[in-house]
Amino acid sequence: MSFRRMLPFILVNILVSAAVLLGILYWWDAREAEPEPLAQPTAVLPTPPLTAGDAPPADQPAAEPTAEAAAETDGPPVHVVQAGDTLMRIAEQYDVAMEDIMTANGIENPNFLTIGQQLQIPIGGLATPTPPPTATPETAVLPSPNPTLPPADEGTVEVQITEVVAPGDLTAEAVQIVNTGSRQVGLLGWQLRDADGFAYTFSRFTLYGDGSGVLLHTEAGIDSATDLFWGLEAPLWESGEVVTLVDAAGAEQATFVVP
Repeated sequence: MSFRRMLPFILVNILVSAAVLLGILYWWDAREAEPEPLAQPTAVLPTPPLTAGDAPPADQPAAEPTAEAAAETDGPPVHVVQAGDTLMRIAEQYDVAMEDIMTANGIENPNFLTIGQQLQIPIGGLATPTPPPTATPETAVLPSPNPTLPPADEGTVEVQITEVVAPGDLTAEAVQIVNTGSRQVGLLGWQLRDADGFAYTFSRFTLYGDGSGVLLHTEAGIDSATDLFWGLEAPLWESGEVVTLVDAAGAEQATFVVP
């Protein structure tokens, strides 16, 4: 085929190619011109100032405690007697006079306490009782100038060793001695002994009856109406050891085996 005949086809091909190329370029320019969506910022609205009408009234009274809450704090504390407790130790624990505890609980004998007994502790002192109205007696009865006391030798003496508290612990170790009889007894010259010959000799001390007792502590301390102190520097009692109490004449009065 001659060049002249091929020339129209070549021109048509060039025009078609140019048209396609222009179309592609136009489409590409149009695509880049489209704006991309921008992130919309979150609007932060300012908090309006608190007006006087919105504020709570300054003179509004606080809620008063209920009667139930007040009742929980009424009354003195109560101490439950545990093994080894004495009135002297309880008084020192609460910084209260032993006589006030006795008066508040109607205790006449300071040596007599029972495990589980509940004692009211008059912290701050005893409340002043309101005197009852004075009644005019119809007949005046004069008391006897010399009231008759029961003889000290009436009744029986039953001294027992009832417990060895905390054996092996010097600061808590003690022997509980109780008189379950109905008559008081003086312990002057009595001895508490162990199996190895260690002995504590009682000085002038009266053990009342009806369950009154005294704690003989192994450690050193200050003697009182309910507690005596041996003054040793090491614990004395251990399980299986026999504790013996003899009177001033050497007669055996009580024994106890440490559990």
